[in-house]
Amino acid sequence: MNLILTAHNWIMLAGGSIDGNKKPLDSSEYLGVTFAGIGIVLLALALLVVIIMLFGKIFDGINKNQQTKAKVAAAAKAPKASPAPAKKPEPAKAVQPPVPAPVVNAVDDDEVIAVISAVVAMMSEQDGTTYQVKSVKQKPTQGGFSGRSAWAMDGRRNNISPF
Repeated sequence: MNLILTAHNWIMLAGGSIDGNKKPLDSSEYLGVTFAGIGIVLLALALLVVIIMLFGKIFDGINKNQQTKAKVAAAAKAPKASPAPAKKPEPAKAVQPPVPAPVVNAVDDDEVIAVISAVVAMMSEQDGTTYQVKSVKQKPTQGGFSGRSAWAMDGRRNNISPF
């Protein structure tokens, strides 16, 4: 109640009423101004949402248009496929087995090294070249603290950073 009276007093000091007349405002005018203000704000927000959606649709259309042009240009540049004579399959080349990585003390590291070596061996067979695993090293974490995980480093950074 005090807030309404205070607002009424301020309006009276400013000139009497909102529409310029010198008559005092009643509660219906306060409610009318309040709801009109809220309505204007909501309409402006709705208008902004519509404008942003339209911009999104326009830019999506532009991107699709550019993508279709790029596909057409790539198809035009691509050499036309001509029937090539069937090639005889070449005999498989001798593939050297990958060199095992140095032994590390941890049990999980042996499994990781085995998986890496298997992937390299598969790549060697597909390419027809020989790849070798010469060494596997653990990447140090940020800040040179090789004994800490990323989670530990993040916790440490949060604890010592200034507020």
